[in-house]
Order: sequence, then structure tokens, then C-alpha cells
Amino acid sequence: MSEKLITNVITKSDLKNALHQLNVTKNDVCLVHTSMSKFQFLPGASQTIVQALKETLASGTLMMPSQVSTNCDPATWEYPPVRQDLIQTIRDSMPPYDPVTSPTEGLGLTPEYFRALPDVFRSTHPYLPIAIWGKNAKQIAAKQPLNLPYGINSPLDYIYQHYGKTIFLGTDYETCTMLHYAESTIHRKKQTYSAATGIDESGKTIWTEYQNVDLDSYDDFSELGRTFEKMFPNAFQSITLGHGIIKVINTRPLVEFAQDWFDKKDHQFGNCM
Repeated sequence: MSEKLITNVITKSDLKNALHQLNVTKNDVCLVHTSMSKFQFLPGASQTIVQALKETLASGTLMMPSQVSTNCDPATWEYPPVRQDLIQTIRDSMPPYDPVTSPTEGLGLTPEYFRALPDVFRSTHPYLPIAIWGKNAKQIAAKQPLNLPYGINSPLDYIYQHYGKTIFLGTDYETCTMLHYAESTIHRKKQTYSAATGIDESGKTIWTEYQNVDLDSYDDFSELGRTFEKMFPNAFQSITLGHGIIKVINTRPLVEFAQDWFDKKDHQFGNCM
């Protein structure tokens, strides 16, 4: 059985040099999305990526999404769905959210490696937490609201208010969590959701309801990103590194473009209050 030959190696220095060329500075506030496979081989993998980011943002703030994607009502699951007679069993036995021990789900190796580090703080939302390192990390993590967890006073709001940046390391707009901030700060209709938050005296899981907007309304993040880049070519920079692309986007113009984009669609499809 043969394995594919490694023909490209990216080092920590390569990553740091690329980020420097893209004008990422030590004081920046950055939300990072990663796909290691796009760069073929990085010695140290997630550890190398995180070290490069920390050293680059030495006096700033680094964040990564850290969602617990199964901590939601199993009656709403689609991939896969749950047989009707098993829904309550799952609800009663689902472990409640713990910011220290609940693993990040569905986002790859690097966000989970990052969130488990001892100097990283994780925000409080049971379904949509953010992992945070650096300046003001503890305070940012503590403020995340239960309702509209990606909206005002959330870690994403901190990024927006501090003119932060989104960094794609081999990813694209499909992964862009800041677009959820745009969706959360317009007049979109709210819905009721629930997440596991505790254990009662009988040992069954306690579920807590909260209000949020639908964060999967249109499946149009890639289209939005392409349109944004055509209209605002000075709001982002990118560089090819090995077989992957690193892109750095100024958050404010992206969010404000996305707010207008989603607001128009919400009015068109009756999704606004």
C-alpha cells in the first residue's frame, strides 16, 4: 500500500511571514478559521498553527469558534435524524455544556486543540461558545449572552467593535462565523432553541431555552463573499502558501455589507420582524 508523497512543507516561520505580509499585527483582534489539509504538511500541525498565531498576535486577541454542535434539541437533527422514540432518551442523557471539558465538534483538529490549552478561555454559551486567548480574553468570554449568542456583547461583537480581522487559513466564506454576527444584528425573526445546561436530582439532563435567529437561512455565504470582494477589493488581502490560500479580511466592511445583504433577503422572504 503506497502513501502519497509529501511534496510541500509549511513551517511556523512560513506562516508567520505570510501573516506579516498580510499586515496582521501584534495588537490585532482576529477570528481564525483553519483547514490544515490545504497546506499538505505542517510539522506540528495544530500546535504549529496556534503557536504561529500567538506569536504574531503577541499583544492582541485570538479567537476560534468552539461550537458544541450536538448540544441542541435532537428532535431538530437532520444529519442524521433521530428515530422518534429515541429523542427523549437522548435528551435525558445528553451531557450538559462544560466550558472546560465539552469538546469542540465539527470544526476540525485545530479549534479543539486551541480550546483545550490552559491559557485559553471559552465563552459561556452552551451551543455556540468561542475560544479566546490574549488581551481581555477572560472578560470577553464571560460576557457572551444566552440569547442571540453571536450578537451584541458576544465575542464577535468585540471583534467588530475593535476593528478586528477574520483570517482564513485554507478555508473560505462558508466557514465565516462573522457573517452570523451580521445575521444576529439585523431585524431577523427570533426562534426558540434549547441546550443541555445541567443535571437534575434524578440524574436527567436539564435543558435551557434561549432565543436566537436562524443562522442557516439562505446557504449563500460563498456568493456573499464573492460579491463582497468584487465591491470592496481593498477590504481583504490574500497570499498563496504551498497549496493553500491565506486570506485576511477587515471585519467592519464585511459585516456592514453582510447586514445589508441579509436584511434585503429577510424582507424579500418574510424573515424579518
